[in-house]
Amino acid sequence: MRKFLLTLGVASLAISSFAGTRVLYQQNFETVPDAAAAGWSYGSLMSIGSDSDGKYLELNQNNENGRSAQVTWGQDIFMKDGSSILPDGVYTLEYSFSIKQGSDNQYNSEFTVFTNHAPIVNNLYRTPWSQKPEASLWDNYLFDMAQYNYENNKKGEPYQFAVDAPVITSEADGVKSYAIDFSDLTTFAQGNWYTVKLDVNVDSREVSWSVIDLSTNEPVVDGTRVVPEADINGDPISMYAEGLFILVARGVTIYDIDDIKIYFESDEDYANVPTVALSRIGRTEDDQIDEKIRAYSITFLEGETLHVVGTDGADIAVDYDECDGSYTYETTTSGTLKAYTTCGTATSEAVDVVVDCEPIKLPEVVATISSVTEGFGKTYTLSVDNTDVPLRPSISIAYEFTGVSGNKFSSTEDVYSGAKVTVDEEGTLKITSMAAGFAPTTSQVVNDLEFETKLVYDFARMTEEEIKAAGLTKVDPLRSDATSGENNWTARKRLYYNDVNSATENEDGETVYTAVYPFGYVAEDENALIERYLCDNTGKESVDSEAYFDGLSIFPDAGKKKDGFPNVGMLYRIGLYNNETFNNNNNVIIKNLDATDFVVVNSINNYGGNSIHPVVATAEEYYKALAGEDAVYSVATQGTEVTEGEGEAAVGTGVYTLTHALFRIDTAITKITIFKQAGSQSGVTGVEAEVEGDNWYYSIDGVRMAEPTRPGIYIHNGKKIIVK
Repeated sequence: MRKFLLTLGVASLAISSFAGTRVLYQQNFETVPDAAAAGWSYGSLMSIGSDSDGKYLELNQNNENGRSAQVTWGQDIFMKDGSSILPDGVYTLEYSFSIKQGSDNQYNSEFTVFTNHAPIVNNLYRTPWSQKPEASLWDNYLFDMAQYNYENNKKGEPYQFAVDAPVITSEADGVKSYAIDFSDLTTFAQGNWYTVKLDVNVDSREVSWSVIDLSTNEPVVDGTRVVPEADINGDPISMYAEGLFILVARGVTIYDIDDIKIYFESDEDYANVPTVALSRIGRTEDDQIDEKIRAYSITFLEGETLHVVGTDGADIAVDYDECDGSYTYETTTSGTLKAYTTCGTATSEAVDVVVDCEPIKLPEVVATISSVTEGFGKTYTLSVDNTDVPLRPSISIAYEFTGVSGNKFSSTEDVYSGAKVTVDEEGTLKITSMAAGFAPTTSQVVNDLEFETKLVYDFARMTEEEIKAAGLTKVDPLRSDATSGENNWTARKRLYYNDVNSATENEDGETVYTAVYPFGYVAEDENALIERYLCDNTGKESVDSEAYFDGLSIFPDAGKKKDGFPNVGMLYRIGLYNNETFNNNNNVIIKNLDATDFVVVNSINNYGGNSIHPVVATAEEYYKALAGEDAVYSVATQGTEVTEGEGEAAVGTGVYTLTHALFRIDTAITKITIFKQAGSQSGVTGVEAEVEGDNWYYSIDGVRMAEPTRPGIYIHNGKKIIVK
């Protein structure tokens, strides 16, 4: 929980100095397992993170278009038997936020404390891009922070907000228009925590607001707003806050939210329920390991006395001044922990927590086949999920491989989820999950699955004659330096090799090379271009998706064809691609497979962003080596058996197909390899498709981000790194 000490307005702030403070609603995320359990709606891109001040909610935009999140608590918290419980019509609302990573693509984030109105999902609250009838309802708010959004999201200062700026309304030809006055902007520092505080007077309809920088405990901006009695349609606007709405702008934007609280000063004694949260497992305060230790953080308000009945039955009374409202209870004895508060004559409800001090065993590491070669050679991607482990510790992985030849190798340092281990012979891979204070878990994979090549479609190495024979026709090459559509294959400068003859040593003693771009990005270079071949539609009403390569059906889905034709294209020396932006995820179906086959699809995505950059001497050597990342499929677990007959009479043929979705114009399949099993096997019989590797960083709590914005420990490509 984040605290600030400055006192403003009618009531107290995060920790009240009044004995009669009554909390109506609180979210500090200390005791919830996930965002959904806290009542938030946003989907899979929300998570619970933690730092030295406790847990918080994280909204990770992940480069989608604007996405909104909201929590609704409703008006009932202010009422009893239909009447307000506020003695003088005054209450305080607070929430804390941090811009962990600001937007870099669009600038339309927004925070809104709304009243009797349901915000429209994924839309700006007060500044809709287009004039629409529902916009006339968007007066129903007590406070709003809108990111600078001048002239339809042109780039500006990314962390500037108009804080509770007045809405400008106009009506022309019967159409109501809304916009925010962006003449006065406040800049928020990336990585800092801020607390928004509203003192709301229901009767006078005034909201005194401030935004406090928690690093200084000083307000960076404040003001007063008088809320109109009715919206532009004449409908009443309530003064009772009903929820918090957040729009997260596009561009891998990450916002953290914490310490939402609504409270008022009661004229009667009132004791609030304390918050009890597991805060430490298996370690003493000085970081000594004892797997039976459990520590709980118990927080309560100033003016209250905390009462704790421990798992050993001992009764403890704690005054606020002894611990500044945050008491740590530590035990190695299993049982029930009970906590409650008293304030004057009032006693709160008790919180009962079942404490289990038996050592917690970590989950097994999962080894997924992510690359296959002939013989016993494979690459395994190691992963371990901490989602269901209390406190979500950073779980490291140790591995050891013993080959049948007697050769051994093992990890020389701890690695983490996403690490890859390559083996080249039959043997056993032993893998162990580890975290301080938890019991390790060891499992093993027997690498006795032998492969031999059955069939290869090597698109990146096809000759021009082979491409033409497949039915594709040469068209204008890509050679523009404009960053639009297909031109990005040249303009982005992501396809290159390192010239072995240019090796030099930098100031750190590292060998560096000059990058060479055989697929050029300079329009004036006659040789630096990408030759294109497309399906030939001349004089045809339609083209069959089976027509190009035996055993493949390319983009067969009727709903994803443009003008009746599949959008089949070939980038010479790169691979098979969809040359239109018309629909994503066009399927390539591999046919005539056996149940025991494995299929490896190598592809380059993001206009070459995940391609390899070998150290070679010539462009020809580079073309021979060009590759991206593998997706590995087991036909037995991911294929579809071809049947004969219909309905209940349908019978399996023993022949299978397998589908790979080719994302869009920025992705090309360089090679499809079908492997068959050699001999009788007893090892791995199935894998999940390997997720094409990303370049994300992960906090030790599993929170994903484009890059770290604060000092700390992070995991990147399976390795732990320290950011200072």
